[in-house]
Amino acid sequence: MTEREQVKYNHKGKSIMSETVRITSRSPAETIAIGCGLGKLLQPGDILCLRGGLGAGKTCFARGVAVGLGADEARVSSPTFVLAQEYRGRIPMYHLDLYRLGSAEEFEDAGLDEYIGGDGVAVIEWPDVYSPLLNMDRLTVEIGTTAVYGRELVLSPQGDRYRRILEEMRPC
Repeated sequence: MTEREQVKYNHKGKSIMSETVRITSRSPAETIAIGCGLGKLLQPGDILCLRGGLGAGKTCFARGVAVGLGADEARVSSPTFVLAQEYRGRIPMYHLDLYRLGSAEEFEDAGLDEYIGGDGVAVIEWPDVYSPLLNMDRLTVEIGTTAVYGRELVLSPQGDRYRRILEEMRPC
């Protein structure tokens, strides 16, 4: 089930109305399919921020994005202990997990900022650690649990490109 609603957010000092999309997933397979549909539309330099608690399904969603980008689904795992994983498809996907970092300075000291805005798609779990993301165009996906396997995904675009992606997005 997909719902669209108008939300107001602050971007680069401006108050902007944008459409947020809510999608209900009833299984990990549906979550992967939703991510896959998004992945098919992403281009080099795109930024995807994944928010949600432990076990919410961020890596499951990232697996779907990787599939949409043409990468091998079986290779996608949580990068919590290595901070970054790279997956090759039609364009690279850089899967970053900031859970173990405490600040933007630690993020930059680890060289992770080099993955953002480059030749691939940056998929960032726990993005709040890196505050400079707040000033960048991006798509934020908030994942919440609704049942044992049920998830509610709230996709919030910041920037025209991401609003257009949400208009085109369909599950695989």
